[in-house]
Amino acid sequence: MSSVPPGGLILVTGANGYFASVTIKVFLERGYRVRGTVRNIESSAWMKAYFGSGFELVEVLDIYRPGAFDKAVKGVSGIAHTAMNMSMDPYNQGIIEDTVRSYLELLEAAAKEPSVQSIAVTSSLSACVLPTTGVPYKINAETWNEAAIEQTARPWDRKGNSRWHGIKLYAASKARGEQEAFAWVREHKPPFSFNTVVPNVAWGIAISPENMGYRSSAAVMDAVVKGYPAAPSILPSQWYIDIEDAALLQLGALTLPEVKGERLFAFAGRYSWTQILEILHRRYPDKVLLKSVDETAVDAMEVDNARCVEILKMMGKEGGFTSLEDTLVKAVDTILENQSKNVPKTTIDLYYENLNIESSKK
Repeated sequence: MSSVPPGGLILVTGANGYFASVTIKVFLERGYRVRGTVRNIESSAWMKAYFGSGFELVEVLDIYRPGAFDKAVKGVSGIAHTAMNMSMDPYNQGIIEDTVRSYLELLEAAAKEPSVQSIAVTSSLSACVLPTTGVPYKINAETWNEAAIEQTARPWDRKGNSRWHGIKLYAASKARGEQEAFAWVREHKPPFSFNTVVPNVAWGIAISPENMGYRSSAAVMDAVVKGYPAAPSILPSQWYIDIEDAALLQLGALTLPEVKGERLFAFAGRYSWTQILEILHRRYPDKVLLKSVDETAVDAMEVDNARCVEILKMMGKEGGFTSLEDTLVKAVDTILENQSKNVPKTTIDLYYENLNIESSKK
């Protein structure tokens, strides 16, 4: 089975997302050309100047509609599908079927385009399990979040925890999307290879914070630097991945012909917040404002990440995964370098501002 040739054109969906924007950077640095999809070209026009001549933008207004990707896939050699609704809206029950539909629409569009050689979909640990800190468990290529799928199939008691229900909907959508995509590939046996990359918490650099702000896990590290006390609770102890390593694994899934039909677990190693704060206070005295954390339990998950180490080495990264300390330094350096710029507020900023407003009313 063939793969994306050197210098080939790769489609990256959801180009203005955190993971996608770093993926674009890594692909371009490796000599590939990139076409990125966004919902609105005008609001993302800065990306063309930022990434340069090897990058182009196309507009896909709705990734869930029939034929959404038909034009975007024209002439591409590979597809990195990262676009996803990350709102975790507890009232959006349709996100599960929407996600399945977007995966199948993409596969069907690719099957009609002879130039497509490989597809790599970005998944999530939540497609396997929602981790419980301190509880031992294992995941592998056969692990699916059946609990989230089953629980979200039942009517939701709206008196329950809405945030947790939104997380379970997201998890079920990622699990079902992956399952249905692999089933489609087994049934239709397309000429292109298909893999998924399953990352856990991604930290490291962030692309153009003045245009994008800090999104996803990058926003949590920004909140730690600012000193928000509850920031670690959003991402309790689990496994990390340097976001550039995750992007390189995505590229390996697209360009290495021996990688096919795989779920690649992009997990570099465990972290605890006690460990993170020790590193940050040692490396950045007086610059990281969160001073301590109440952490009663740490991650106890087991996952075999040897295949990803092997792929990273095949991609020229002899040392394998980036260390936690080096990953954190990349993240905090980015934040400190951009503190003087007009960086848009994150959802965590807004959350704490609302808490302060409510507190002042009492």
